[in-house]
Amino acid sequence: MTGSPYTLRRIALVGLFATLASLPALGQNIPGSIEVTGVAGGYFGGKIYESVRTQVDTDTALEYGARLGVNITEGVGVEASWTYSKPDLSATRILPEGLTGTIGSVKSNIYELDGLFSLGTDFASFYVVLGIGATTLQPELVGIVTSTNTYLSGSAGIGGKIWLGKNFGLRAEGRWRWVSTGHTTDAGVWCDAFGICYGYSTSIYGHPDITGGVTVRF
Repeated sequence: MTGSPYTLRRIALVGLFATLASLPALGQNIPGSIEVTGVAGGYFGGKIYESVRTQVDTDTALEYGARLGVNITEGVGVEASWTYSKPDLSATRILPEGLTGTIGSVKSNIYELDGLFSLGTDFASFYVVLGIGATTLQPELVGIVTSTNTYLSGSAGIGGKIWLGKNFGLRAEGRWRWVSTGHTTDAGVWCDAFGICYGYSTSIYGHPDITGGVTVRF
């Protein structure tokens, strides 16, 4: 007897779930386990400085780093992270005497303590990550002596993990990062629908990044 397409699809789905359930558990987020991850990806720049004459932005660049994490429970983990990049600095002239073009680069070292909050299965999981720490910026400008400074910074993002075995997995992640620089990164005027205008300025430098990596679990 031939069943309807709907019934056949239901039988196929039941069979798929039964097969998945019979697979040996890979133990995703095993409490007490340690994870070491190497990552690489893209650093996507933003506005890092603004004066009356010139606006300076960071360009897109390669970034790489490492993560050392501990799983506290099946859904909660903490990790120490380091991320390095060296984007170019591009200037945009605001007034005629301002600068324009590539004026140098900046070395960025990000050190954070992150919390990971996960949902998923033994094979794959989705997580939210929140981080706080410090960022060291070392600008290199043509013909100008610069200094290295360290600032409060943080991040928030989402990611996912896929486990190819009990001790080996893949990871992908996207974050929005911020740095409290202590100098003006953006300023302007905003006017509401009634014609009342407000001036604003901020010292926060923000930019996104996307990374992927390989994880080894102990």
